[in-house]
Amino acid sequence: MAAAGALVLAACSSGGSGGTDGAPGSTGSSGGGKSKKPIVALLLPENATARYEARDKPTFEKQLAESCPTCQLRYYNAAGDAGKQLSQAESALTEGAGVLVIDPVDSKAAGAVVASARRQGAKVMSYDRVIYNAGVDYGVKFDNVQQGAVGMQSLLDKLKKDGRTSGNVVMMNGDPVDSGAKPEKDGAHSAVDKSGFKVAAEYDTKGWSAANAQNQMQQAITKLGAANIAGVYAGNDGMATGVVAALKSAGVTPMPPVTGLDTQLDAIQNMVAGDLYESTYLPVETEARIGAKAAAALATGKKPDGDLLNGTIDDGAGKVPAYLLQSIAVTMDNMKEILLDSGYLTVDQICTADYKKACAKAGLAK
Repeated sequence: MAAAGALVLAACSSGGSGGTDGAPGSTGSSGGGKSKKPIVALLLPENATARYEARDKPTFEKQLAESCPTCQLRYYNAAGDAGKQLSQAESALTEGAGVLVIDPVDSKAAGAVVASARRQGAKVMSYDRVIYNAGVDYGVKFDNVQQGAVGMQSLLDKLKKDGRTSGNVVMMNGDPVDSGAKPEKDGAHSAVDKSGFKVAAEYDTKGWSAANAQNQMQQAITKLGAANIAGVYAGNDGMATGVVAALKSAGVTPMPPVTGLDTQLDAIQNMVAGDLYESTYLPVETEARIGAKAAAALATGKKPDGDLLNGTIDDGAGKVPAYLLQSIAVTMDNMKEILLDSGYLTVDQICTADYKKACAKAGLAK
């Protein structure tokens, strides 16, 4: 919890960024000769989810500067386009990147990047998601099975607390092209399948999109009837927002418990307002710091070990040395402890004018 740190805001970027000096054994950004400064490329998948630009990128950048003062960072965001990410990776390699840190848009397609990197002697780290059948050098990510189980179990605990032991649950899972979506879905099923509740409608949501989730929730309401939905599990906060919008549009009252993931600011505001029951907290800052430390090790010819290694990832072809992180369910019962006391969010950030009354009712003084 304490490791989460403060929420850091940074300017968005869709292209490369970083220093202007060259990299060791490669041409620098000016196209000149060799230099002694290794280049680390951070390739993130999209900017629709707030965490990547606001949390992952600035935390990674700061830690890399501390762990490897001579390293240069080249930053890219693919904006959800797998083809664009492949082009960005090739650009980074052409520029002389010795380490690619990739959160893949498409976990299968990203294998081509690893092959290119191998031909140039560059190291590759999978960040936050698995790159399939590629044999990367290292990985850091959340335990997606545990992540899905945490969110679903929180929903089930709420329903049982409210006196229900059975009923219909709607599941909004992530995009299947994301390597984390299936294990997260499997984790959620590991909790619900033995619970006595029925998964009466289930969807895989392209792009983890709020708009797509809203349309799917409207379909679920039509299929089941609003009164017959006990609760909704959503794989992230964006989809949860779409679910809530569909329920409100259908005039559903009272709102059934809805869960999300990422503890985005707008999700926490929805929680304070009573529209969202739970959001699973991912200590992204910890993930970014571990990733940056491991990248620094790889950039200087070392293998990440010790505190940077606690398990392995199965990429479909073998075991990849990795660090796996755990997630935490956040509700109004523990929001202060997990999110406010840690400095992750502040009351001022949550309790804007639109949420002033809800905050007062929830006991959050502005």
